[in-house]
Amino acid sequence: MMPEPNSRDRDIGGFFGLEMPEYDNCPQGCGGMGILLNSGRSAFEYILRSREDIDCIWVPYYTCPTVLEPLVRLGIPYAFYTVDEHLEPAESFLSGLAEDDWLLYTNYFGIKEKTVDSLCSFRPDHLILDQSLALYSPLRTGVPAFYSPRKFSGLPDGGIAVLDAPMVPRPTRDESATWASFLFVSAELGAEAASALCEASEERLHNTGMLAMSLLTEKLMRGIDYDHARQRRLANFRFLHERLGGLNRLKIDESSVSVPSCYPLWSSMTDLRNELIDRRILIPTLWPEILDSAPSTGLEHRLALNLLPLPIDQRYTEEDMQRIIDAVLAFFC
Repeated sequence: MMPEPNSRDRDIGGFFGLEMPEYDNCPQGCGGMGILLNSGRSAFEYILRSREDIDCIWVPYYTCPTVLEPLVRLGIPYAFYTVDEHLEPAESFLSGLAEDDWLLYTNYFGIKEKTVDSLCSFRPDHLILDQSLALYSPLRTGVPAFYSPRKFSGLPDGGIAVLDAPMVPRPTRDESATWASFLFVSAELGAEAASALCEASEERLHNTGMLAMSLLTEKLMRGIDYDHARQRRLANFRFLHERLGGLNRLKIDESSVSVPSCYPLWSSMTDLRNELIDRRILIPTLWPEILDSAPSTGLEHRLALNLLPLPIDQRYTEEDMQRIIDAVLAFFC
């Protein structure tokens, strides 16, 4: 008679688990200098907790409002500043900063590398970079930054904090397996069918607080070919820009681009978004909360309404980009 297998034997031979490749080429690594956390806002909080000298920080009006959550939780005073039509802080604002004031700058869509370099030269000791939309943006020595890999791939959670000398212990690890079902529903039934599950997952991150990245997300990240994604995103971005750049109010310096999160098309035509949605090209309103928080007559209000983040990610081909182009040009013609 065969012996009864123990629990470890059953773990080894009982069933097949999810099999994934291991490219392990995430731009900021699955370890190393980066501290892996459960969201971009948690990565920002980790940086804030590692510094004891942040008495006040300036935050752009035009950015994801979730960055305010760790500031509120830690009781750190903050104030808002505006950006110009190039998505850059005004020189007059920068020159008026107090010596001890900190500045948070968003690398918008991964197309503001020159501005990031300029700010790093201007005040490297009092700058934090929000790289949530710029996963491929390189590290700047001595300047803390946080990244959000889930903005670039299908992940249930995930954020990366990069800083020279982490001063706080890493938190306990998140568990996201029961919240990752929206990825499978989306793969089988489409994004629309998964929208409610995706919103529930987002709400969970809002309420969970700072945790280390889940083991599932870390494994998923290792199974994504980020080199291929880089090439596809850049090709899609350039394809759109060559054909739509002349219609874009946002002037894009291609030498200032890392790897974009989207193609930001800024148009004064407020109905363009609905036209694209009618053609089943889903364009979200980026940071709609800005419509309530920013001055109604300010630039940020217009950007929130009229800057369209056209999709360029690695799932899409040149044919998909052409469909977007045809829809935009048909609207203008």
